[in-house]
Amino acid sequence: MFNVGIFRLNIDSFVTRETVPLSGEYPDGDGVVRRLVDVNRPVQGEGGELQGVEVGAKVGLSDFIDTPIWRDFGFDGSYTYSDSSQNAQNLSGEDLPFPDNSEQSMNAAVWYQGDRLQARVAWNYRTRRLSATYGAIPIYQDDAQYVDANITYDITDMVTVYANGSNIFGEIEDYFFEFEPGQEQFHSRNQFEPRYSVGIRARF
Repeated sequence: MFNVGIFRLNIDSFVTRETVPLSGEYPDGDGVVRRLVDVNRPVQGEGGELQGVEVGAKVGLSDFIDTPIWRDFGFDGSYTYSDSSQNAQNLSGEDLPFPDNSEQSMNAAVWYQGDRLQARVAWNYRTRRLSATYGAIPIYQDDAQYVDANITYDITDMVTVYANGSNIFGEIEDYFFEFEPGQEQFHSRNQFEPRYSVGIRARF
């Protein structure tokens, strides 16, 4: 299967996150409010737009060849270009992109589907995305990519053993302030270790 899709979304309002200064709600121990407190919380966005194109393919080699073993392999993949904007602006007066929307994202997976053995390795990549704002300063998550793997083996028609690996290369998510295009400052980091699991499934 090969697919192409064109999309456009006009969004009247949405929920996003923003760091805002609050006063009057967080008094000191003696009950007196002496300062503003920065709080990151959900806020109501004023609307935005997304438009772009997605292309993809799902291919099994058995559709083209009949060579033993090789015919059991296949490929899934997609690429999405998504341009976006919202009514909020950055410090330069430019429209910010829609929250959590990457301009480009790609997914690819190679799989094997035999009589008893199945295996799959998947790669996912996305360009930077707007994570939140600190006043008028946007906070972006940097480009990120993840690799996952799965293998299962049917011992019998009723019993299957499996092993999974998630984020097997230990991708680190970096976040940064953007004051102007090209002017960035480190904000924070999320570090997720690879996760592995093994198990057995049985049907009765």
